[in-house]
Amino acid sequence: MANVERGSCRFKAIQGADGKFVIRMEMFHQTVPLLADATVDFELLNGTTQDQARRLAESVNDRVTGVLITKP
Repeated sequence: MANVERGSCRFKAIQGADGKFVIRMEMFHQTVPLLADATVDFELLNGTTQDQARRLAESVNDRVTGVLITKP
């Protein structure tokens, strides 16, 4: 049976050192040990503006309540 770990998170638009924007997932609490020392970023298409990245992060925050990690 698979083991499922859950955690509350939020998403934030971040500009990387290369100037491209990513959406970063930030955990509210360290309830998912697998993610305790990890950074999870979602790459956005080239040319995505800061405003587009911010709106996307806000939209995801309006719909996503947490992350589920499933381990066998």
